[in-house]
Amino acid sequence: MKKNLSLISFVLFLLAAASYLIMLFGMDKFLLAGVICSVVGLVIALFSESGIHKKIGLFGNGTFVVLTVIVPFFVTTFLWNTP
Repeated sequence: MKKNLSLISFVLFLLAAASYLIMLFGMDKFLLAGVICSVVGLVIALFSESGIHKKIGLFGNGTFVVLTVIVPFFVTTFLWNTP
């Protein structure tokens, strides 16, 4: 069962990467889908079996969460000076 979780996390990483790439080409509707896939994939990767899929899921989904949620929150909260 845990082996399947790591594979699911890896597939969610690929879906998040694809939706983020589509979003970069101007289809902004795919950003929310990519963030949801990344967060769910990150949580699933935490409970999965050790292996290459777990490492890819943790690193990839964590990277997408940082780039799409944490960095924009930090920039708009602390660095944005004008209303």
